[in-house]
Amino acid sequence: MKKLFLAIFLFFSCAISTRAARVNFDIENILIDAQIKENGDVDITELLVLDGVFNGYEREITYRNSRLEYHEPINYASDAIYNAKGITNMRIKAGNITTKEVSYAILNNNDFLPLTKVFYDVDATNGDYFESSIQDGRAYKMYYKSDNDTVAFLLSYTLEDAVVLHNDVGELYWTFIGAGFDDQIMDLQIRVTLPKEDTSNNFRVWAHGDLTGNVEFLDQQAILATIKKVAPNTAIDVRLTFASSLLDSNLVTKKTNVSSLDQIIAVEEERALDANLQREQAAKNLQTANILCLVYIVILIAWWIYVYIRFDREYKSTFALKYNREFIDEYNVEVVDYLMNHSIGPNAMSASILNLIYKKNIVVNELPSQKKKQKNYEFTLVNRDNVNDTEDVLLDFLFETVGKENKFTAEELKKYAGGQKTFTNFQKSYTNWQNCAKKDGEKQKFYETNGLPIVSSLFFFLIAFFIVFFIMYLKVDTVLTFIVIALSIVYFIYALLIKKRTKKGNEHYVRWKAFKNFLADFGRFDIKELPAISLWERYLVYATVFGLADEVEKAMSVKINEFPEGTVGAYYPSWVDFHIAHMVSHSISSSFASNQTAITNSRIASSSRSSGSGFGGGFSSGGGFGGGGGGGHGF
Repeated sequence: MKKLFLAIFLFFSCAISTRAARVNFDIENILIDAQIKENGDVDITELLVLDGVFNGYEREITYRNSRLEYHEPINYASDAIYNAKGITNMRIKAGNITTKEVSYAILNNNDFLPLTKVFYDVDATNGDYFESSIQDGRAYKMYYKSDNDTVAFLLSYTLEDAVVLHNDVGELYWTFIGAGFDDQIMDLQIRVTLPKEDTSNNFRVWAHGDLTGNVEFLDQQAILATIKKVAPNTAIDVRLTFASSLLDSNLVTKKTNVSSLDQIIAVEEERALDANLQREQAAKNLQTANILCLVYIVILIAWWIYVYIRFDREYKSTFALKYNREFIDEYNVEVVDYLMNHSIGPNAMSASILNLIYKKNIVVNELPSQKKKQKNYEFTLVNRDNVNDTEDVLLDFLFETVGKENKFTAEELKKYAGGQKTFTNFQKSYTNWQNCAKKDGEKQKFYETNGLPIVSSLFFFLIAFFIVFFIMYLKVDTVLTFIVIALSIVYFIYALLIKKRTKKGNEHYVRWKAFKNFLADFGRFDIKELPAISLWERYLVYATVFGLADEVEKAMSVKINEFPEGTVGAYYPSWVDFHIAHMVSHSISSSFASNQTAITNSRIASSSRSSGSGFGGGFSSGGGFGGGGGGGHGF
C-alpha cells in the first residue's frame, strides 16, 4: 500500500502546478439586459464580473455582422436586415463587488464609479476608458485595476434600428456574445424585455450557439436565456418575435412589408430538429465514452490486483519475531544496505570501514589535538587478510589515494573530499566502490527481475490516451476521462516502483529488520538478555549501516556500567572508550558534506556572470448569424 500511496502522491505533485502571470482572471458572470423600444432601438445594459488579477478589460461590440448579406426574398436564417445601424449613448462604470450572488439587481447599483473617456490610449489611467473603431463596431478599453479582487464593469448603450418590423410580427435577432469573445464565461444570462406585455400567440423566442443553454419566458413581457460555462469564441444569439402592434410603425425604420412568422418558425423548426438530433447523438456518444472508460477502469484495476499479487506482494517469511540477535554471515555488511534500501549509501561505507577495523585489517589511534572538541584519528592498514574485492577497492582508495604509506587521518579524508582539485576523484572513487558493493548485492539475488509490470503500464498508458483522443473526437465530456488518465499515470508510476524481493531476499530482509529492532531497543534490555560483550563491537558495525551508531554506542556505554565489577575483563570493547563507531560515521558524513559543498561551489564558479545593465548573463537571485456580435479580452 505504501507504494500505491507514493505513486498517487507523485502523480498529484506533478499534476499540480502554480501559474504566475501578470494577467490571470476568470469571467464569473455576464448579465445582459436588453430593452426593446417602440422605435426599433434596443437599450442594452451589460454587467461583466471578473475575478483575479488584471489592469482592465476591453469589450468589443459590433453592430453589423459583415458575414450577412441582403437577400430578396429575406433569408430568415441569416440576412443583413438583422444588423443594427450603430451604437450610441455609451456609458461605462466599474466597481468592486463583494456579493457572491450576482443578480440583475446589481445593474441598479449606484456605487459604481463612472469611467472617464480619454481620446488617446496612452493617456488612460485607472478609472478611464478609451474608445476606438473596429470593423463594424467599436472597442471599449476599460481601465480598472484588480489584484485578486472581484470587479464589475457596467456598460449601457443603445443599438439603433436593431428591430425588424414585419406585417405580422416584430423581430429581434441579435448576437449578444460574438465569436470574438476570447474568454470562457462561467455564467451568462440574457434578459430581453418587450415595450409592453404581449398576450398574443406571436410572442416566441429561440436561442442559438450552445446546446446546453436554456431559454424561458419570465412573463408576458420578458424572456431569459441562461448558459453555464460558455466556451471561448462561442457565439450566442437570441431571436424574438412579438406582436407588431407593440412597435410604432411611424418610428421603425426597418420594415419588410411581408408576413414572416411562418417562415421564421419553419427555419427554427429545422434548426430545432437538427439540434435535437445532435443531442441524441451526443447522448449516444456520451454513453459510448462512459462504457469505454468503465471497461478500461475495470480491466486496469483487475490487472493491477494481479500485478500486485504476482509481482509486488512479498513472500511470507518463516521468521515472525520482533527481535533477532543472530548475524547472517553470507555476505559483508554493505550488502545489507543494498538489501534494505535497494541502494548503497554513505552509511554502508562507514560500516565497511568499521568492519575492517573489527576484522583487525585496520587499527585506529586518536591523535593529540590542542582542541578538545575537534578530535582527529589516524587509520593504519595492518593487513589485507580475508578481504573481498569490494573491500580491496575501498582500502586502495583510503590508503593509496587519500593516504600514504598505509596511513590516513579523518581530517585528510575530509579535506580530500572537499578539496577543489580532489573532490571529483573522491566522487569517482566512491561511485566505483558503490558499484562494486551493488554488484555484490545483486549476486545474492535479493530482488526479482520482471519487466511485465512496466511493459503493461506503457500499454495501458497508450490505451488511455487513445481513449481520450477518441472521446475528444466524439466531442463529449465525462469525468471518467480524468479517472482513466489518472489511473494510467498512477499505475505507470506504481509499476516503476515495484521492487519485489525473492523468497531468500524477503527472508533475509525480515530477519535484518528484526535485527535492527533489536539494536534500536538495545538499551531497554536487561544485561542478562544481551549477547556476550565480545559481540558488541560487531553489533556496532551493523548499527552503523542502519544509521543507529550513535544510539547504540550510547546504550552500550550505559550497559557496560551495569555489569558487576571485574566481570567484563578482556572482552571490554575498545570502541566504547574511543567512540570509534561514532567517529567513523561522522567522519564519512562530514566528508560527503564537504564533497557536495565543493561540487556546488565549482558549479557557481564556472557559471556566467550576472549583468546589472540588462544585456544578458547569469541569474541574479454555433451561433453568430444574427446582427452584431463582438468580443472581449482582459489586459
